[in-house]
Amino acid sequence: MDGRGGGLPPERAAIDNHANVRSSLIQGWSLRSSRRRRLLGGRFKAWAAASTVGVVLAVVPMTAASARASAAPDAAVPAVPAVPTAQGFLASNAPVCSTDPSAPTALGDPTPQVTAVVHVAAGNTAPDYLRAHFDIEARQASDTWTEVAGVLAPAPDGLVSDGQYVTNSVTDPLSEGTQYRMAASTWSYTSGGVDHISSASTASTTGWCYFTVDPTAPLAPKVTLNGPYTPCGDDECAARGGPGVPGSFTFAPGDGDTGVTGYEYQLTDGAFVQVPGSPATVTITPQVRGMAILDVRAQDATGRFGAATEVLFNVATPASSVGLWHFDDGQPGDTSTVVSDTATGAGSRHAAALSGTGADWSTLGRRGDGDKALVLDGSSGYAATDGQVVDASSSFAVSAWARPADLSQDGTVVSQTGDDNSGFTLGYTATDRAWRFSYAWTDTDGARHVASAQAPGGTEDAWTQLAGSYDAAAHTLTLYVNGRPQGSPTGLPATAEAQGTADATEFGRTTTAGSDGAYWHGSIDEVQTWQRTLPADEALQDAQLEDPATGAADVANVAAWDATGASGTTLTDSTTGYGRVLTAEGGARFENGALVLDGTGGAADISGPVVDDSGSFTVSALVQPDMSVIAGKPDGWTGQVVGERTADGSDWGIWYRLAGHTDVPDPDSDGFVSLPVTQWLLGRMADDGTFTGVTSQDATTWSADTANDPVKLTALFDAQDGTAELFTDGFHEGTADFRPVASTGELTVGKAYIGGSWGAYLPGRVTSLEVWAGAMSESQVILKDL
Repeated sequence: MDGRGGGLPPERAAIDNHANVRSSLIQGWSLRSSRRRRLLGGRFKAWAAASTVGVVLAVVPMTAASARASAAPDAAVPAVPAVPTAQGFLASNAPVCSTDPSAPTALGDPTPQVTAVVHVAAGNTAPDYLRAHFDIEARQASDTWTEVAGVLAPAPDGLVSDGQYVTNSVTDPLSEGTQYRMAASTWSYTSGGVDHISSASTASTTGWCYFTVDPTAPLAPKVTLNGPYTPCGDDECAARGGPGVPGSFTFAPGDGDTGVTGYEYQLTDGAFVQVPGSPATVTITPQVRGMAILDVRAQDATGRFGAATEVLFNVATPASSVGLWHFDDGQPGDTSTVVSDTATGAGSRHAAALSGTGADWSTLGRRGDGDKALVLDGSSGYAATDGQVVDASSSFAVSAWARPADLSQDGTVVSQTGDDNSGFTLGYTATDRAWRFSYAWTDTDGARHVASAQAPGGTEDAWTQLAGSYDAAAHTLTLYVNGRPQGSPTGLPATAEAQGTADATEFGRTTTAGSDGAYWHGSIDEVQTWQRTLPADEALQDAQLEDPATGAADVANVAAWDATGASGTTLTDSTTGYGRVLTAEGGARFENGALVLDGTGGAADISGPVVDDSGSFTVSALVQPDMSVIAGKPDGWTGQVVGERTADGSDWGIWYRLAGHTDVPDPDSDGFVSLPVTQWLLGRMADDGTFTGVTSQDATTWSADTANDPVKLTALFDAQDGTAELFTDGFHEGTADFRPVASTGELTVGKAYIGGSWGAYLPGRVTSLEVWAGAMSESQVILKDL
């Protein structure tokens, strides 16, 4: 098939015929009838869709065409035209053409835009000056067709080249209730743009384009709320349902309206959603409480939308959780004490009992001082409720805080399995090194199926918040890690539904076909379940772990090193209970109440990340830079106080930068002295030295009087807000958008991994260093630094 001419047999015959008569046509051109000329009127419209599909409409003015002709030896001979392609109408910004007379395209514009791509015959050598001509005919009562309009595109003041899209509009409005048809042919002109020859029309190749005109837009549709939500009236606006609770809505044409083919709706300020068919019943799930506004518009076959119907309804406060276990009931060694369920939602409460072996209480709870957690051995330990907590055949959600001790094996944080092996599992898969929320169901033939939503992750000995949400109406699974959804929801088949009666909810293992496995090795805390979906904004709030009494986020001190009285090359955290050891290297040492760093190779580190960098955390250090060394560094030099790294470089860090030098009068002489100007930084340093994060507001000019003053630095990383904040001596230096990535390397003091090697060595002294899981509030920082 020829790419220029289309290559269809009727078209090929037309081209050959034109070639045979070409010599006679050169002698004298026979123009169209005067009646045809009167039908060629029309206004030129630029085709907005051309740019959308990557097509540039090239219009050649007559003056340019004449210039081309003067340079061509046979410009008086027109190129042999070929049948156009891609003919149709511009409706909804796309060309449409129905070649079925029993199903004509309905156009809303009585002066529709017509379009086609013009061509010349294959092998043509003459310059091409082309237009498309569109014949429009109307069907008569006698089933005959009469020509009613002719359109040239481009308009009479332009010509185009082979393969170009052209478009123009019908001049005189066409009538509603009449069936029309359209076909296009390529007209090829001489260089003067007066005489032309015509190709065969598309009626001989792809066929006529049949259409009708319907200028009336759809009426405002009827909207029926089927429950649980009800429309607000003059006297009542009752709150129903809740965030994550789906509602049923039916859209139907307005009274007497016909031709509606679909609808479009928007909930409050959300995205528009299109729904085919009429009437149509849809499921809409509000994500926030309070007044919701639903706007619905009907659509007809032309793609046109009509007036909107607006419905107001009130979304109730989110339903309380149906299960909540804080794991703060017992003391280490007291395995007979049960875990109380303190939820306030509908239904009964379900306490959980610890297994006889492998399960115990830990004093290292996620909420910090005085909090407890469940600690499991990874081989036999678990806890189980005294009955079913959620119905897995309906929408539900589950969340938990998990601190893995060993990620070399699969681990289950929370699960619930029915008597037909259907249910859910929230945990970790070692094969994929990923967090996973799985949903299992059994078909009527007894086959068990499992679908999962998962995301790469997992940091040993660090707290991570996980949540899974199952939407029974949409048949989707959503996994949240530290309050953030991990990719798009995972779709399930319509047949995916748990059927069996569920057994207990278990913490630390899962049960499949009567076999227990995937035991959790590590700690579990703050587990919660809901008999509804978990909207994104609520998942964020849940991951903030706010103190119910104060509203501030609870933080857990997971590392603390104080060098007071320390000596040698190691310093053990003897405060938090986590017992991490900080080891000095490269000439660094603990002496005189501080970690002493020489700025050339001395540093300290601890293997592995201390916190999950995808979550919220706080870091604080008391630092005393050695300005006698830093003053001699080149402008722009940067050293790292503390940070963690990824496999290819810096992840996050607190940095110290020599911004430059400034000359100030020397009080001891008539001259000047050059003093260093420095800044504190918080964020990520790229391999090329580009910094992303927070820079201290005021650069500090150091003098002999201030050179030895220590500075208390505090960094907050709020994963839910996506921000980083820096404080110096309790003063807020600034906030920046920032998201650390999952760290794979160690926490280091006094050095950083940049450009594939260690560097950014800091000269000075670090007296203390602390790390918390969770982001402190500003007031917490100020109180800590007093």
